[in-house]
Amino acid sequence: MILYDKKMIDEIHEQGSRGIVGYMLEKLSKQDHRIIAAYADVGSRFGLIQKMSGSGLQVSIAEQSLIGIISGIYHEGFIPFGVAYAPFITMRAADQIRMSIGEMGLGIKLIGGSAGLVSGNLGAASMALDDIAMMRAIPNISIFSPADCFEAAKMMEVASATDAPFYIRMTGGNSIPRIYSEDFDYRIGKADIVAETGRDVVVYASGMQVHSSIKAAEMLIKDGIGCTIVNMSSIKPIDEKMICSLCDIRLAVSVEEHNAIGGLGSAVADVLATHSRSQKLVKIGINDEYPKPDTYENLLNKYGLTSEKIYMRIKNLMR
Repeated sequence: MILYDKKMIDEIHEQGSRGIVGYMLEKLSKQDHRIIAAYADVGSRFGLIQKMSGSGLQVSIAEQSLIGIISGIYHEGFIPFGVAYAPFITMRAADQIRMSIGEMGLGIKLIGGSAGLVSGNLGAASMALDDIAMMRAIPNISIFSPADCFEAAKMMEVASATDAPFYIRMTGGNSIPRIYSEDFDYRIGKADIVAETGRDVVVYASGMQVHSSIKAAEMLIKDGIGCTIVNMSSIKPIDEKMICSLCDIRLAVSVEEHNAIGGLGSAVADVLATHSRSQKLVKIGINDEYPKPDTYENLLNKYGLTSEKIYMRIKNLMR
């Protein structure tokens, strides 16, 4: 178990969504030498070459082979983490994940970097906007999307100690706003209310959109609209108890860097559909299309995923 003091928490928050992967795997591998990292030509970008010199494996641009390799490593008694860009480690290796990890239930940990819109300047092929939908449909795999670097660190620690398949989806770039500044217990399948200015609207958010939603709530309260912001970092399993406990709130909104079909919003909708008193749900995400290349900031603005656009959308809905 890692002891997180203030200095280490500050260091973690300085890593960014890629650097935190190498940073934490180095810490974890020193505590448990069974931890191995295999990566698909992303070692320098995720800090793995510098940090995992003794327990890192470069497999080049071969995500399909990566899954087979770490499956074999797992059978030899190791705890393998497979690291690549999110659209490639999921969609390119979908069949291998389905058979080797889903059907066999191997305790492999996958980390997909640059999920969502952050690589938007490279075009649709480099944007992971359908990874949650695909991974949700595969049995036995848990799916997570951390709100900040420290939550990502806690997820990786829990994953390393749990003999089950994990997919951790990293959104954002090198600068990620803090949500958590003190140590906490990360629990699989549990959501977290991170801001509460009232109970007119409940917002379910994941990844970088947790911070954007908090900022939107700060603007909405000035208009007399109170929000409960829920960090849904555990997408599968999802916190059904939390969702059902908030069904009395008038309006529910989901916010995510993913297709509005099949992602967090759909996972929340699946829960609400079974509840006798569920409220209206509005999903904010990518509107079932392939975005054209643009900067991260422009794409967030286009798809209504900035704090200002979330604020305006909810304000108009409450009218």
